[in-house]
Amino acid sequence: MQRPFAGNSGRPFGTVAALFCLLLAVAAIVLGDVSHDLAGAADPFTAIARNKLDMAQPYWGLLLASEIVRSVLASALLLAMLTLAAPIGPRAPGRDVALLAGGAGILCLAIAAHFRIEATALIGQGRISPRADLVAALTMLGHAGVALWATLTVREARMAGSLPGWVQLAGLLFACLVFLSGFVRPFLEFAAFAGILWWGGIFLTLYRPQDRAMR
Repeated sequence: MQRPFAGNSGRPFGTVAALFCLLLAVAAIVLGDVSHDLAGAADPFTAIARNKLDMAQPYWGLLLASEIVRSVLASALLLAMLTLAAPIGPRAPGRDVALLAGGAGILCLAIAAHFRIEATALIGQGRISPRADLVAALTMLGHAGVALWATLTVREARMAGSLPGWVQLAGLLFACLVFLSGFVRPFLEFAAFAGILWWGGIFLTLYRPQDRAMR
């Protein structure tokens, strides 16, 4: 039996969460591109690895803004995971595993974000953070957790018939690119574009104008 987005379960909170993820993904892409052009890298550890500390130091504030946006995006992802679980499908072991995997991934990304922000501040002082290996490991685990959440969520949506086919394909593409970007940095921008398609599709499917009506 198909279970489309209907009723009040997960709405309008799921709509807002999907919209936040969409807007923050766009902001992360823009700030990442600007940081790459001006500071020589999109994040502090990439700047260190490329020996572009002198180039990045005057723009450490831009790198900091980019890292803050990514941290807020991780928080929006967690909000989306929690608010979209109910309308996408009934409670099942797969949904619970998806939430646990996604929550663990977000936790790893949050810890990595702390060290990234710390590294950005050190670049502003002309110093280098020694936590590159730890951040790389946390980032890989975080991306793997988010990718597993997206994959299992698409599976639950397919079983419940709650998302159109093209949105499910966008979710699988997003999951694959997020997983790969944990190991290969250049895939991160492609993952962000896939995320825009995924979150946009969820928003368009979930949005109902009557949610804005007074009750």
